[in-house]
Amino acid sequence: MLEKINGNIENLNSQKWQETKKLVQKIRPTGIGGTDSNKLVHGETWLDLYNEKLGHTEPVDLSDVLPVQMGIHTEDLNRRWFMKHNQCYVTEEQTLWYNDYIYGTVDGIVHDSDDEKGKPFAVFEAKHTHAFNLSEKKQVEFVNKYYPQVQHYLLVTKYPKAFLSVFFGNMEYRSIEINQDKKFQAMLLKAHKVFWKAVQDKDPIDTNWKEFHGILSE
Repeated sequence: MLEKINGNIENLNSQKWQETKKLVQKIRPTGIGGTDSNKLVHGETWLDLYNEKLGHTEPVDLSDVLPVQMGIHTEDLNRRWFMKHNQCYVTEEQTLWYNDYIYGTVDGIVHDSDDEKGKPFAVFEAKHTHAFNLSEKKQVEFVNKYYPQVQHYLLVTKYPKAFLSVFFGNMEYRSIEINQDKKFQAMLLKAHKVFWKAVQDKDPIDTNWKEFHGILSE
């Protein structure tokens, strides 16, 4: 019985995750995506991402990281839950390009009616986290963690807002609205331009978000 259960998990993992993994492997070396923006903002050094883009290091294997897999395998349920409770339509995952090196693979686009004929107006981003993040303080920290990624997607899509659709454990759900932040997006674009030039020139860049922008304190 245990072998059968493990086999089912393995099949589920290989089907959805392998498709996502192949897409990521194909696109990531060609540009800067939403998760890359998170790394540029929150990472200790841009050198790690630089080495990854040039193939000097392998991206972290997330196939055995349970929180990541929970997010992947609950994404369809998350989308349906969001649509049901917001009387709207959300498209499937799609990749969009801002320019020749900035792209975003969004979980979906929100339409203002219950089918695809409605007007698209926002980005949908599905997340799964543990119930300990339900407190007001932890929710702020959670949003801050993914804020660069969301602003990156808003930059790419040019929509004015996004919805962070979040399952907290298996008991609570929140839909968190995040508005476009043009000042932050301008900072992202500046960082993207310098970082990608370093990648193209194969000129190692060892800095971080605060150093690059001269941020002395939060």
